Formats: sequence, C-alpha cells, structure tokens
Amino acid sequence: MRKTVLMAGVAGAFAVASAQAMTIVDEDFESYADTAALGGVWSLGDGTLDTAFGNPGQSLNHPGTGGSFSGGNTNSLSFPEVIPTGSEVLTFSVDIYDDGTSANKRTTAGLRQASPAANLIEMGMYNNPNHYAYRVILFGAGDPSWVAFDNLVDDGGSPIVNEPVAGWHTFSADITESSIDFTLDLNGDGNINATASVAIAPVDPGFDIIRLGGPSDLSSAGGGVSFDNVSLVLIPEPGTAALLGLGGLAMLRRRSA
Repeated sequence: MRKTVLMAGVAGAFAVASAQAMTIVDEDFESYADTAALGGVWSLGDGTLDTAFGNPGQSLNHPGTGGSFSGGNTNSLSFPEVIPTGSEVLTFSVDIYDDGTSANKRTTAGLRQASPAANLIEMGMYNNPNHYAYRVILFGAGDPSWVAFDNLVDDGGSPIVNEPVAGWHTFSADITESSIDFTLDLNGDGNINATASVAIAPVDPGFDIIRLGGPSDLSSAGGGVSFDNVSLVLIPEPGTAALLGLGGLAMLRRRSA
C-alpha cells in the first residue's frame, strides 16, 4: 500500500523512488480511514474521502458544488518549495475520473506557488474551451491561459473530438526550467492520446502546493470528479526522464503498487 509521502519538514524525510528520482508527493488516498483523517493531511473544501471508489481503492471525491471563490472548491496539499533547475525534470501526474456526462465541468489538478501567487500549472476539465484542457500562467509574458488539447487521437492513432469520455484519465506534466510538456492518457491504459508543450521563463520561485478541484476555486456546473494517484517526482538526470517517457515514472510507480 502506498501512502502520502512529503519532503522533509512535512513528513520528516525524503522518499527516494530510485537513485535518480526523488518522490515529493505520492498520494493514493489508501491510508485514510475517513474524511476527517484525510483532512488532517489535506486542507479540504467540499472534498470528501470516497472509500468505495478509486483507481483502485479509495479516492478524493470533489462534487464541485461550492460557490465560486468560497473556498469550497479547493482541496490542497502543501510541501516545502521545489524548483527544477539545470537538467532536472519535475513530473506532476494525477488520475481524474470523468463520468462523461457533461462538457460543462471546471475541475482540475493544479501545481503552483501559493504565496506570492505565481507559477500556475493546471490540467483537467474546463468548459471554455471544451473539454480536456490545460493552462500555464504567471511564469512570464505570453503564457497561455486555458487551451484545449487539440491533437487527440484514439488508441489506434485516429483523430477524435475533444469531448467527455467516461473513465479514469491520467494527466501528466513534465516541468523543466524552460518548458512544460503535457500528456493525456484517456482511461489510463498506457496509450497517450494527446500532448502539448509550452515554453516558459525560468522557474523562480518554485512550487509548494497542489490544489485539486475548481481552478481558482470556481464552481463546476457540470458536476464533479474524483482524484487519485497524485504524484510529484523530481528527476535530476535527463537520461532517466527519456527512459521513462512523458509521465512514465508515475505510471510505472502506480502499476507496481
């Protein structure tokens, strides 16, 4: 069973996934008995622990029903600041369950600097533009706000429309000091269905909080989602990142659990 692992100062020690990769967050929500226990680690808005549904096991359920900017749509986990420098790659990955019923969802996984608010990366579902999307803002001039994945293909490589698909989907972002490479794996089956790349200014300050739920604490008129297998890993050697592939480390770690 995998448990939440945080950097020294939060959980007391680093967890080293290999000689090359340092695990900063490894959250599968399996170690919590109930929502109260989850709230002892995560700062919860209207999120609750779902003990009967996960990928597999348990997950964080987010209904998205709190009023916008009320604090109800944000569930967050803080950790000491991490900054990818030089040849390092910071990989952020999460599984998000979409029930496939609405293209009017606003539910994402975000990695950011909490204060001052900067270095904001988000990926998930957003209703304008529809549906699976990402944004990269506050790094510097020209950073894109919401952008829909525009190159989706099915597992056979044929183009498909960016519309809701029922299932657990793996979103991943590989972050260096000059770029962010996104991948989307529909149904988490190991087939990458979409990619995107964004050039950024050097990362400074770094990242110190993960937020799950409504982007900028927005409500979601199209309903909520579930989150599982939240991962943040620092890889110091580019050769290791190339071997694992985009988001591959998180996938391998999840399958080995």
